[in-house]
Amino acid sequence: MKVERKFIDTIELDEWEVETDSGWSDIKAIGKTVEYDEWVLKTTNHEIVCADNHIVFIDNKHTEFFVKDIKKGYNILTKDGLEEVIEIYKSDKKSNMYDLQLNDNNHRYYTDGILSHNSMWLHNIAVNAADQGKVVVVITLEMASRKVMKRLGSMRLKIDINQYDELSKDPTFIKNKINQIKNKGNGMFNTDTPGRIFVKKFNTGDCSVLDIDNYINKLEETKNVNVDMILVDYINIMTVDDSSKDIRNNLYMKGKHLAEGLRYLADKFETVVITATQLDRAVWGANDVKLNDIPESKAIAETADSVWAIIRTPTMKKENKYKLKILKLRDGEHKEEQVRFDFNVKYLTIENDIMEGAV
Repeated sequence: MKVERKFIDTIELDEWEVETDSGWSDIKAIGKTVEYDEWVLKTTNHEIVCADNHIVFIDNKHTEFFVKDIKKGYNILTKDGLEEVIEIYKSDKKSNMYDLQLNDNNHRYYTDGILSHNSMWLHNIAVNAADQGKVVVVITLEMASRKVMKRLGSMRLKIDINQYDELSKDPTFIKNKINQIKNKGNGMFNTDTPGRIFVKKFNTGDCSVLDIDNYINKLEETKNVNVDMILVDYINIMTVDDSSKDIRNNLYMKGKHLAEGLRYLADKFETVVITATQLDRAVWGANDVKLNDIPESKAIAETADSVWAIIRTPTMKKENKYKLKILKLRDGEHKEEQVRFDFNVKYLTIENDIMEGAV
């Protein structure tokens, strides 16, 4: 199969990996293409937005098919094995696409095959803050805004994520869901200014601090709101502005520039800014994490007022559990306390926090 791609930019990488069908592989570079029509493909448990010539596999022999040639009812390979395609269509949107070049020349890797831990936690924080009457902005640099809204809707209205697409089309059902929350006295309704969530999508590697600054300024002016919280998913895939392009290849300086930039936004808008960063791959799935396990730029942790680690071992994954461990608290003392949470796979919510004490 011949695939024509028109790349307009290449981002060189040396510390990222992607999961493949033969294990984790190092990513050598990400190629950014011209804009393509967006195609949406949904299986029983997964969903991907891609170009028409994105390749999927229809059997365990890795027989290749373009997405545009896939039909409803076909089976394709996913992270969880062969799954039936329940929906496939061309949307009315266009966007830049990204292609991974791996060091081992493997051309099969999972895209949107599993849920992102960082995103899941940030989205739960957004919902909890909005339910307390706060105005929250979610900056997504990786996931389509439509998919973010779907997750937020499932979390906030307690709609089964696997049924959300269909149920959300029923206005009576949605109205009843909102009334149920209203009757419970949820903060979304019992404040003078009901909580709201705004989602803004920027392309991976294209979003700078200045872009977020301009967006918040425009949002507050046009919507007549004061933003209480900004969530950035996530800092490592932001870019520096043109005036600071000389630091792009220095991971420490890039991390410092971006972290200080997000801190500037927090000061300017008198708001909370929360983002995520990656851990050293040596502690992926580990039972414990330390502050020095943040490898890409120590400046990110140094600049932050508070740093928490999301911990999930293979056993915890099977049991749908997480741990949140405090690693840094600028204005106060801590003893690396840990809090255990349950993960509700139906609504994608983080629930039932239990303090486990100092370690």
